[in-house]
Amino acid sequence: MKKLLSLTIIAILFTVASAKAQSYTTALGGRIGSESGITLKHFVKSNAALEGILGFDNHSWDLTGLYEVHGNAFREPGLDWFVGGGAHIGSYRYKHNHDDYHEVNFGLDGILGLEYTFSGAPINIGIDWKPELNFTGYEGLYPDNFALSIRFTFGR
Repeated sequence: MKKLLSLTIIAILFTVASAKAQSYTTALGGRIGSESGITLKHFVKSNAALEGILGFDNHSWDLTGLYEVHGNAFREPGLDWFVGGGAHIGSYRYKHNHDDYHEVNFGLDGILGLEYTFSGAPINIGIDWKPELNFTGYEGLYPDNFALSIRFTFGR
């Protein structure tokens, strides 16, 4: 239901918003997907940004820091691709044989995505793929982390 609502909102925004877009300095919003939570992105150069994600999922949380390089996609104003990487640390709890366990996970992240910033509204929408490699906790490669981010932009 959340995904259907999100896709409906995106379709409406693409329909009513202007085709041209402006860049932004900082954006804050929500992230819906494999790991939902809060996202904050801040540009440190015209084509490079730092993104922090506080994600929540079934008795767990993760704090992720990413460095992203942005480029214009398809020569469409406001539509950018981005690629980058970073690291995460988090905590999760689970039960096994009536015992409670608490573990810390730490690992590396990659990110690849597209985002669109509207010129007629202070809104930025992005989709991304963020594979994770955990060294502790749930050890291993987790390539199935996809998400949709909707953010309010500041500093136009």
